[in-house]
Amino acid sequence: MSTAKPEQRLIFGEVAPAYDEFRPSYPEGLFDAVVEFGGLAAGDRALEIGAGTGKATAGFLERGLQVHALEPTAEMAAVARAKGIDVEETLFEMWTPPRAFDLVYAAQAWHWVHGADRYLRAAAALGPGGTLALFWNKGREWTGSLGAANDAAYAEHAPAMGRSTGWNLDWVGTEIDACPELETATVHVTTWSRAYTRDEWIALLGTHSDHRILPAVQRARLHAAVGDAIDRHGGRVDVVYDTTVYLSRRV
Repeated sequence: MSTAKPEQRLIFGEVAPAYDEFRPSYPEGLFDAVVEFGGLAAGDRALEIGAGTGKATAGFLERGLQVHALEPTAEMAAVARAKGIDVEETLFEMWTPPRAFDLVYAAQAWHWVHGADRYLRAAAALGPGGTLALFWNKGREWTGSLGAANDAAYAEHAPAMGRSTGWNLDWVGTEIDACPELETATVHVTTWSRAYTRDEWIALLGTHSDHRILPAVQRARLHAAVGDAIDRHGGRVDVVYDTTVYLSRRV
């Protein structure tokens, strides 16, 4: 029996149904910002890189775009197909666009795309003036006594992880600006919130790749400690999300 660890960016297939149920979607303001920036209209062609279960796909389909989605994990692709999404199972790095797209986007996925030429590849999939949109949901760090209790749980059971509710995305704009085929990046942020019960939050943590790669016993102890912290603070959490999108056009 193989004991090889799965590649971290492909580990989400282990929890595809839970990913679809518990991962947050994206706010309407995000989709509106992308459509407005790109001057997009119903019938325009969009390419999605790393579609997962289609959490972001739906917002563009609702606006009439024709979305062709790339997703390398079979289990995630199966959930998306069940929603009627056109999914091709492949890595973006191994794919050649058959036509030019009006929009190329990645939701919570671009940091998993490998290759120094990834921006050139994205630009090559766009028609002249086409739009690139790279976006992420970033949950704000918890503060006060709940934040301290959460930090203590990680310090005890997964000290290498520390706070796991957000990360710096400045590198995205810097890398877009360095690509000669793309215009200077524009950044748009939409802020919104979502409430989670204790069980919903623990289920959400179970879909995060840094939690998935922990040994099962360690992961269970960490989640139990985080759950206990939430229970001591009312049994639910209100998470503020900043959805940040980096926008550019092909030169």
